[in-house]
This record gives sequence, structure tokens and C-alpha cells, in this order.
Amino acid sequence: MDQKGVEPLAMKIFAGIVLLVIGLGIGYAVYSWAAGGAQSQLALYVTLDGQTSISKNLGIPASGENETTVDVLVKTYTGYSQNVTLDATGEPSGVLTSFSPSSGTPEFGSTLTVRVNSTAISGATTITVKATGADATEKSATLNLTLENTSA
Repeated sequence: MDQKGVEPLAMKIFAGIVLLVIGLGIGYAVYSWAAGGAQSQLALYVTLDGQTSISKNLGIPASGENETTVDVLVKTYTGYSQNVTLDATGEPSGVLTSFSPSSGTPEFGSTLTVRVNSTAISGATTITVKATGADATEKSATLNLTLENTSA
């Protein structure tokens, strides 16, 4: 019986199995990474008055404060169940923002109150409303705010 061909054949089969296992491991890692990224992208979203970007005008008072409110809604596409905290960035001097409530588990609503006082300067500004989950998932919506000088 000739055994010269058995050993090389066994080695080729073994090498093929090793390469298959390595390929499956890499494939699974790529799949997990891509699926995690997609899940993060689809986890939640935030809207302001039902839109991802809105515009509002607000008068600058001669004294005291003027305010406007915006309905904020944090929803989930995939059953996201992490606690989400709301925050606003980009407020210029003389403009203050607050959320009520400032956090929750999707789906939840909040009211964004934007207050402007007499120290504000007229012009356009962009306020970004961020919804950040406990796992660092982050989504945002934009409030384009125009401050108008109302004192004559």
C-alpha cells in the first residue's frame, strides 16, 4: 500500500480547516462590529417639535426675560432601553436652556425652555440638542434661533 499521498493530503485538509476557522472568526468579528455600529445608529433619535431641525425667533427684552418652549421627543427604533440624558450646546451669552425632565428611558418627552435676557446680542445662532445614552450612544437635533432686538 502506497502511503506517500496520505500525509500531504491530511496536511492540506488540516490547513484548510485552520484557514476556514480563521476566516469564520474574522467574518464574525466584522459582522459583530458592523451590526453593533448599525444598532448604535438605529438605537434612538431625537426630534424638536417633530423635526430634526427647527427655526424659532425670540425677542430680546429691554429688561427681564423672554422665553419660548420646544417639545423634545426621544424615541427608539430598536427597543433601546438605556437612560438618556438631554443637553444643549451652543447657547450664546444671554441665552439659557433647560429641560423638563432632563433624562428618561425612550420613548419619553421633555420640554426645552429657551430663555433670553437683555444682555443677549441680536443675530442667528444654532443650539444643538443632544440625547446621550448611558452607553454613550448620542443623537442630536438642531434649533436655529434668531434673536431679535425688540427695544426701540
